[in-house]
Amino acid sequence: MGKRVIESPVPFVLRKIYVDKANGELTIKGENFEKNLYFSDGNLCFAKTNVLQERLGEVLFKVGKIDQTQFWDIHKLISGQKNKIGKILVDNNFISQKDLFFGLIYQVRVIALSTFSLTSGEWDFSSVLPEIPEDSMFKIELPGVFTEGIPRFKSLPLFKNNFHKRCLRIKAISAELNSFINSDDLNLIKKLNANPSALLEQAAAQSGIPDDQFWQKIMLFFLLDILEFIEKPVDKELSKNYEELVVLCEKLKAREMDYYELFNLRNTAAFNEIKDVYYQYAKKFHPDRLGEAPDAELREKANFVFARINKAFEVLSNEEKRREYDMKGYKEIQNTDKVTENLLEKANLYYRKAKTLYSQQRFREAASLLEEVVRNDPNKASYYLLLGLSQSNIPNLRRLAEKSFQKVIEMEPWNAEPYAALGLLFLSEKLEKRAENFFRKALDIDPEHALAKKRLVEMTGGIKKQSVFSIFQKKK
Repeated sequence: MGKRVIESPVPFVLRKIYVDKANGELTIKGENFEKNLYFSDGNLCFAKTNVLQERLGEVLFKVGKIDQTQFWDIHKLISGQKNKIGKILVDNNFISQKDLFFGLIYQVRVIALSTFSLTSGEWDFSSVLPEIPEDSMFKIELPGVFTEGIPRFKSLPLFKNNFHKRCLRIKAISAELNSFINSDDLNLIKKLNANPSALLEQAAAQSGIPDDQFWQKIMLFFLLDILEFIEKPVDKELSKNYEELVVLCEKLKAREMDYYELFNLRNTAAFNEIKDVYYQYAKKFHPDRLGEAPDAELREKANFVFARINKAFEVLSNEEKRREYDMKGYKEIQNTDKVTENLLEKANLYYRKAKTLYSQQRFREAASLLEEVVRNDPNKASYYLLLGLSQSNIPNLRRLAEKSFQKVIEMEPWNAEPYAALGLLFLSEKLEKRAENFFRKALDIDPEHALAKKRLVEMTGGIKKQSVFSIFQKKK
């Protein structure tokens, strides 16, 4: 045999047969089954099976073409007969020729559709099409099989894992596919085509439909040859940032680095100089701005580096702390920071727990935990952002949410997320003008911010409004 079903699912073979308009026989064998599918010019024309539930008698009974008594009498009729079961049933007036034709087509579809749920066995394709009686040759279009079969596909997680880090290229849709694609499909295709550089996992988060449903649609478009998967184009600036981050991380781990040295400034530098360097570092090395890092450890390195950068900025941007630092020196300050480091670790642990609570929509518990987080570590904007999002979902805490988001803006003025979150907050309070202003501010920072764009369209285009605080999950 050829390839294992678990590694190369049968629907992918059917796609190639459809695209190549191939002729031939596809044989699928497993421990307790064998199925044969036959193709002519890329159309399914016949099928055979040894699976009892897929035999013609079972199919005719299932679709109501024969009753239970006739079904049990089939074995008596075919005993010792050389003719095919269909002819025997017609000759004995069990079914009409028309019902037989319908039953055979239905059986072929049943066999083909059953291959979508296979997770074991092997398949092999031969480009030689055996002789099939003319009265048994059908023309079943594979796009219809794809549409019906995808909900039965058992390996959707495998499909998702293989392609969620890819981008798409949308192809032209041929007229023959119009009957297999509905208006919702066309709308999704337009959305995907509007942002071809987005990774599929980002497109899924921004689609507004359940994840499994999104990936079923993507698989359908793939099988219909409407799209192809491509690698995300290399962002040269981002690649350069990766390289600089790795170098800086190695330096920080190799030796203790003075805060002024870290910022590449003299100890007489003015606050504006310190702030400018900090913002440059934030744009290059902040963990949330790394995009799709090729190195699995890169985000961990970014967390390490940016923690040091944040600490340096916290000291150098505070007049009293900077004076103390200049007097005592780096090492003495580091020794006094051990307790602080423990608090930071505790804050990070609580933050991760709060993030889980938030994803479970346990907003009040998340907000309570996050209040402890920002007490232990008041220097991370991401903590205040999640706190604000949690508070936004609790009506009597929405005023506090506004303060939390403003804190994020104060700490990271280059970040579009708190502006978008404030837009959602004021939208939920029916303050549409204020909401619109914040959505526009978010787009000033990030013109491709999906949530802000969507809400503005809804507000200005008369689309039904929603007030779900889901920005945290959809963060780009």
